[in-house]
Amino acid sequence: MKMEFKNGMKFLFIGNSATHVNDIPQTLQRYAAKCGFEFEVAQITPGGCELAKHADTSTELGQRVLAEIAKGYDVVFLQENGSCMSSDEKREACFDASRRLIKAIRESGAEPMIYVRPPCFRDYYGYPTLVQCEKFDEIFGAIAEENGGVGCVYVNRAFSYATKNLNYDLWGEDRAHTNLLGAHLIVSTFFATLFGVSATRLESDTIDVADARALAEVADKVVFEGQR
Repeated sequence: MKMEFKNGMKFLFIGNSATHVNDIPQTLQRYAAKCGFEFEVAQITPGGCELAKHADTSTELGQRVLAEIAKGYDVVFLQENGSCMSSDEKREACFDASRRLIKAIRESGAEPMIYVRPPCFRDYYGYPTLVQCEKFDEIFGAIAEENGGVGCVYVNRAFSYATKNLNYDLWGEDRAHTNLLGAHLIVSTFFATLFGVSATRLESDTIDVADARALAEVADKVVFEGQR
């Protein structure tokens, strides 16, 4: 998806630690601004949170999420917990929550998008890293189609490609959350997807220039060439 971008747009991120670790929204905002893309960001990303909790309006969190969406954003990103692939029950809860959140987002006048999360670098619910990428593709591709072609930021595909083709460690000590290299790959994938231009334009202030370029090239291959 290449959206019609205008400076001053507002982005809201709803998810969990896969978004707030390494502060993906703020990092994307900072790097993109250097390339002339200026926008505001906000996030509701409590650790471990599932979309079902974000969508539950009987709770304080669910009410807060709904109220935040209603404030009026241009794009709202939804990022799910990896537990969505753990059972049929969790998968259906993810689908149901996505339907309700996407409906609320559209009613607010915003564009919904799915941040298809990166995998863990260890077995997760019995699935190794590359299989997790495939499961996320299957689940969120189906959600996107069911809800009228919602745009997706396929970070999972970027991690799959990088895992198979580059000799980089993209994860922190817990092997579940990304390190700074992994964060740059996430931001690069967002940048290329949203703005339709090469992520090699991004200038990192946290990792080596050569590493940043190599990871940006992965994002470009995934976004523009359909690699995974």
